[in-house]
Amino acid sequence: MKKKILVSVLVVLSFFLVIGCNNKKEEVKKPTETKKETTKKSESTKDVYIKYVQELRKVEKTSEELPFTVEVKYEKMDDEVRYQVIIDNPTMDITDITALAVHDKQTDDVFPSVGIFDDKVDLIPNTTPSGVILVGYIPYTGEIDDFECEIKVLVSYKSEEKTNKVYYVTKK
Repeated sequence: MKKKILVSVLVVLSFFLVIGCNNKKEEVKKPTETKKETTKKSESTKDVYIKYVQELRKVEKTSEELPFTVEVKYEKMDDEVRYQVIIDNPTMDITDITALAVHDKQTDDVFPSVGIFDDKVDLIPNTTPSGVILVGYIPYTGEIDDFECEIKVLVSYKSEEKTNKVYYVTKK
C-alpha cells in the first residue's frame, strides 16, 4: 500500500515538474522576441538618423522661408564648446517636428536631434513649450572668439496637413 502511495506521489511530482519546466521555457522566449522587435525598430531609427546626416552634409544654403526662427549660441566650456540650436517663434501651428543639427568639426559624439530617437514635438504659437533646443558639444581648447564652425540644421514638420522639410545653415 505504501509503495502505491509513494509511486502515485512521484508520478504527480514528475507531472508538475514537467509542466513547470515547459512554462519556464516559454517565459524565456518572450523577452527574446521583444528584444528582436526593439532591435529592428532601433535599426530603422538609426537609418533615418544616418540618412538625415548625409542629407545635411550636402546642403549649402538656408531654405527661403522658415515658419520659425533659428538661433545658434556658442558657450566655451573647459575643453569644449557647447552649442545650442534654438528653434522658436513659430508663425503657424507646426506639428510632428523632427530636427537634427550637424557641424563640420571632428567629434566622437552623436549630433543632437529630436523626433528621431525620441518623440516628435509640436510648436504652436503662444503656447508652452515655445521652442525646441538642440544641444551639442565640440572639442576645442582655444579662445571662443577664434572658434569657427558651420552648423547645419534639418527640420521636418507638418503644417496644414502637409509634410515639409527645411534647412538652416550658419557659420561662426
